[in-house]
Amino acid sequence: MSAALRTLESKVIEDWIDYNGHLNEAYYLVIFSKATDAFQTLNGMTPDTIKTDGNTLFTLETHLAYIKEIGLGADVYVTSQLLEHDTKRVRIFHNMYNAQDELLATAETFLIGYNLQQEKVTNFHQVFAESLEKLAAEHSQLPMPACAGKGIALKKK
Repeated sequence: MSAALRTLESKVIEDWIDYNGHLNEAYYLVIFSKATDAFQTLNGMTPDTIKTDGNTLFTLETHLAYIKEIGLGADVYVTSQLLEHDTKRVRIFHNMYNAQDELLATAETFLIGYNLQQEKVTNFHQVFAESLEKLAAEHSQLPMPACAGKGIALKKK
């Protein structure tokens, strides 16, 4: 069976800790954003190719779920699963774990291809598109995360 990509490893630093002694909510997003950057780099959209051809990803929506508190000095890592994509949009799901492999948080992110030089939404460049196709075949074997696609509500529907 295929596995989600391990996209990031980090240590929680003092600047990221809030007045409650835990990882501040904004820094969860920093960690997940860095995992998204790693995801795109692993799939051929590197900082160099972005500078050369202008093709990048812009985030349209992110849904974070905070599951377990994270303290100063904690070692965390993120795995990233491709949920779906087309020629210019991609939806990925990140899981953040501690060194004991306990799930700490999740982030579902919806991104779109954008060309910085043309200043418009565009299809993914060939290398990235081909890499996503290959990854989609591998990740199609993974179960859909239970909370993927869910919004926020007070009442269950």
